[in-house]
Formats: sequence, C-alpha cells, structure tokens
Amino acid sequence: MRAHLEQVERATGKPPPELLDAPPLPDALAHVWGWFAEMSNARGAGAFTLNPISFPDIEAWVRLSGYRPTPFEVQMLRRLDEAFLVEVSKK
Repeated sequence: MRAHLEQVERATGKPPPELLDAPPLPDALAHVWGWFAEMSNARGAGAFTLNPISFPDIEAWVRLSGYRPTPFEVQMLRRLDEAFLVEVSKK
C-alpha cells in the first residue's frame, strides 16, 4: 500500500488523505497491489493525462511476467486503476 500511496503522491504532488486513513491491506491481496504498481509504473501518458491500463496492457504484462491473475484479480486491477486515475485527475 505504501508504494501505491507514494506513486499517487508523485503523480499528484500530495498524498491522498482518504487513502492514508484506509484500513490495512489484507495480506491475501498484497500481491494485486504489487502487480498494480508494476503495471502502473509502465503505463503510457497522453498529452494531458495518464492512460488507463488496458486489457492489452494486462495481457502483455501476463505474458512477460509469467503471473497468471484470475478473472477476479484482473477486475481488481482495473478497479484500482480507475480509482488511481480519479485521484490523479483531481490534480
């Protein structure tokens, strides 16, 4: 979680307070946060915003990393990305 908060802080210039007060991340989901951070660090950007992590991006990451996320984990990655992009757009 800390890596994600630091990434949000780098993107926005400030840590998101609503995430700082969030409950601790369950250990069973920590790997998804790690995957998200890895993919997010490799995302592209448009002229004025970051691009969302697309299904082709996820597919390429799966092929290159060797990880095999379940459909539920892919859905979680997409939702994390949506939340991240909302925070970045508030900048």
